[in-house]
Amino acid sequence: MLYEDLIKAIVESNDAFVSKFKEFLLYHKMTISEFCEATGLRESTIYKIMSNPTKDFRVSTLRQILQGARQMEGYETEGIAIGIITAKEALDVLSRKIEVGGRQIKVKEYPATTIEEEIIQGVRAEREGVKGIICGPVAATTLEKVVNIPVIAIRFEMPLLLKAIENIVKKM
Repeated sequence: MLYEDLIKAIVESNDAFVSKFKEFLLYHKMTISEFCEATGLRESTIYKIMSNPTKDFRVSTLRQILQGARQMEGYETEGIAIGIITAKEALDVLSRKIEVGGRQIKVKEYPATTIEEEIIQGVRAEREGVKGIICGPVAATTLEKVVNIPVIAIRFEMPLLLKAIENIVKKM
């Protein structure tokens, strides 16, 4: 679920926004409590919005929700988000944040099983604001021609993956 989907939904209606926000939380495997802890919002405020979507809520609250969603999607101004495109099984062993040279790097997962899916996921990753992509060598050749961010090709083994993350951070 993307940050942009929340913005589109708020223009449509409060009901649509609440529905997309619930999907957003499910997608990120977060509870309302975890979201509120990450954003500084009060749980009672979010529960009121979720339980009565026909009631209007404050613009400042909407702004906080969207800023929190934006950060979780990797758009934050502090820190860097990189995308890793590979099979779902390989992504399961990664943590969502890695420290490289004293910098927190957010790792965004983009599962793909075919070359076509890898290319689509690479374009999606760039649109979502990642600063670099790590993927398999065949997809990397094409992605380098399609996206305007650094692309590094590797075979997915943990030591190689960590080294690739360090290398892509150096290129940014």
